Amino acid sequence: MSQDHAAKPEPERQSGADSPFTRSVSEPSAELDFPPVWASKDELTSFSPLPGFLMQSVTGGRLMANWVTIEPNQVMPLHQHPHEQLGVMLEGALELTMAGETRLLRPGDAYAIPPNLPHSAVTYDEGCVVLDVFTPPREDYRAQGAG
Repeated sequence: MSQDHAAKPEPERQSGADSPFTRSVSEPSAELDFPPVWASKDELTSFSPLPGFLMQSVTGGRLMANWVTIEPNQVMPLHQHPHEQLGVMLEGALELTMAGETRLLRPGDAYAIPPNLPHSAVTYDEGCVVLDVFTPPREDYRAQGAG
């Protein structure tokens, strides 16, 4: 991947309330769990678990971020998995059903799905793009060539 960001000087620390953002930092004392990862969505391998669904993932040690592009008028059937899932709507609209409740989600809306909770989704005329985050990472997605 190309490096588009030039190194910038570190900003001066401001005094004030004690927070993780104002404390001094040091290099980790132990080996990292995984190497740092940089990714550009446009350069990630894509896969399609169902017709009309395109996914691109990047994975850290215990998290997986998954861009999901869903074409118009698609159905994600009722399913469940052992992963916690948090999603943020980026584009379009998605009708999501979980725990007996259905909501129409638009950009800026978010949801959190507990592990093993059955859920389903539908798009209508505009389709959508969602950023889903899973913990632990989904091995079934990794098996399809995802990051």
